Amino acid sequence: MNLTRADIPWPAAGNPYQLHRRIWRLFPDEPEEPRRNAAGPRTGFLFRVENYRESQRPGRPSRVLVQSRKTPRPAEGITLIASRRFDPQPSAGQRLAFLLTANPIRNIRDQQLAQKPDKRRDSCRVPLIREEEQRDWLARKLAGAATIETVSLLPHQPLFFRRGNRAGKLVTITFEGTLQVRDPEILVHRLENGIGSGKAFGCGLLLVRRLGTV
Repeated sequence: MNLTRADIPWPAAGNPYQLHRRIWRLFPDEPEEPRRNAAGPRTGFLFRVENYRESQRPGRPSRVLVQSRKTPRPAEGITLIASRRFDPQPSAGQRLAFLLTANPIRNIRDQQLAQKPDKRRDSCRVPLIREEEQRDWLARKLAGAATIETVSLLPHQPLFFRRGNRAGKLVTITFEGTLQVRDPEILVHRLENGIGSGKAFGCGLLLVRRLGTV
């Protein structure tokens, strides 16, 4: 896989939906993913905004970290800073530091479904806002792959976006801590394919490193 740092200029950086579309320019031969299953294998990329607070200010670029299977190509409107290949090979029992910006949610039945004839799903997503619920969500997502040893939670301001005539909002949070590997194969799958929903908005990229390294 590849890890790439890049700067996305304003105004694309000001709309999370447009930010995702801009990053696709780095992969001109890669078809956009039609997946509806958030847990399924990915063929495109995952990303996170590294200067989250600064990028919320009008006129500021967004610095993104992009993880992809294919090597990105230079593209107009994107400044590539650095790129490197990596091959995660965790071992059972190994302790690792981790970082994850995510969109913890739960699905509930939509009580107003009868009033939405065009809606395809009978459920809606509700953000988890209590810290206990967010910790439990993370533990479930890593179940089988790793055991969480320590974790701190950094909540962010709601993420507002527009997609055509539709407006939306995501509640995101950054988890940072240490874990112990239980099943290396499952953990690598989580690393390659991301965790949770909101991946088109910079959520789900799980980063790990050996303790004591930068």
